[in-house]
Amino acid sequence: MRQHRLLLLTLGLLVSLGWPSSVRAFHTWRRAQLPNGLTLLVVEKPGAPVVSVTLLVKRGATSDSPDKSGLAALTGHLLTEGTRQRSSEQIDQRVTALGGEFVEDVNFDYMTFDWAVLKEDLAVALELLADVVRNPIFPSAEVERERTAAIAKHQAKTEETPEALLMRHFFAPGPYGRSLSGETVALQRMTREDVVRFHQQTYRPEETVLAAAGDLTLEELEALATKYFADWSAPEKTEVSALPAVSVRKEPAALVINRPLVQASVRFVFVGAPAVSPDTPALMLLSQLLAGSAESRLGQNLREQKRWVYSARSAAEPFWQTGLFYIDLSVPYEVILPALQETVREITRLQTEPVSAAELAQAKQECATRFAFATENVRDLSRFVAEHEAYTHGQERPDHVVDALRSVAADEVQRVARTYLDPQRVVVMIEGDAQALGKYAAILVQGKLPRWDPARSGKEEER
Repeated sequence: MRQHRLLLLTLGLLVSLGWPSSVRAFHTWRRAQLPNGLTLLVVEKPGAPVVSVTLLVKRGATSDSPDKSGLAALTGHLLTEGTRQRSSEQIDQRVTALGGEFVEDVNFDYMTFDWAVLKEDLAVALELLADVVRNPIFPSAEVERERTAAIAKHQAKTEETPEALLMRHFFAPGPYGRSLSGETVALQRMTREDVVRFHQQTYRPEETVLAAAGDLTLEELEALATKYFADWSAPEKTEVSALPAVSVRKEPAALVINRPLVQASVRFVFVGAPAVSPDTPALMLLSQLLAGSAESRLGQNLREQKRWVYSARSAAEPFWQTGLFYIDLSVPYEVILPALQETVREITRLQTEPVSAAELAQAKQECATRFAFATENVRDLSRFVAEHEAYTHGQERPDHVVDALRSVAADEVQRVARTYLDPQRVVVMIEGDAQALGKYAAILVQGKLPRWDPARSGKEEER
């Protein structure tokens, strides 16, 4: 869960396309497809000093079989370790010479390369990118080195990250509950042949998106893509196993990560909606209403009025098959239980009392302003349209969700609050000093939650 970057997937564009006049309109967005199936996307931004390119392959860690977890990540890391034309050193030298930040990333649902370069260097950059993606040779020595390094990294871990702990808690043993980088046992039996096979099955033109944002047109990108990608024909397509159905743990729980923090970092977590769910716009507005700004329900209640928390924020993080909904609080230990109770009370209010027209309109405008700024950077733009294409398979224009968000009514917000934010199924994760936490909220250290009482705060009773 990368700093809620996926939140931009569902709102980054919809809040900047043709929104109120106070928000700058989105730039020209265009789409095309080469005969081999490669999808091209351009966000035209005249005058931008650099062009950002995102190449996205629509297969990520969820494509790993249970006994080969980490294979997508291993394959992605090895792409720059040599091609039929270049050694890894030559690739590194070319990247350095062109400048910009060359970033490879493996997600649960896809694999991406991001690179921002001067427009005059775009042709050279795309030629290199095509070579890396199409022609890797996966040298045996490099496969072994990368595999051994991944195993050593796992063995050196003393604890899971909070994000990995949450994903495992909700979704294990399914694909979203496994480590992105794999498990030690799976990595130990992984071979070069596994890597080659995964690349052949998943890195295919019809499963790839090439997006660019900056001072260029679709015609310019199409000409370059034709030169470097048009003759890309993957081997005969083999049957790729369908993703297993997502199973979700529904029991409430308190997960405590013992760390010497001055105050507790608390995260309320609910299972949310997939990226393309029709509930997404209402969920995003629900997030804004709860803790999206200083004017939000929790911002006013916990921070401005009671002064119990240093910060309060919320976000929705969608994936292809599922999603999560967070409420984050930074809370002194002595008021952690009252703060939790007040959070539940605000959720209950949204479930039982219609949001006023004025509050809903303000939340929509806040979303618009916030995310219009978040999509100004060309790297954010190319990444966003690539991700949107991957999740919708080109079946929905990015500006389609604009009308959907605009038309969300108060009863829809109330409905999604009831559907997704069930306090009886919430998981509360706390990072903080276990001793201090035990003094003020022993029930949480025991892995249990208090009984939520809408009429009272901080009632420390076991379920």
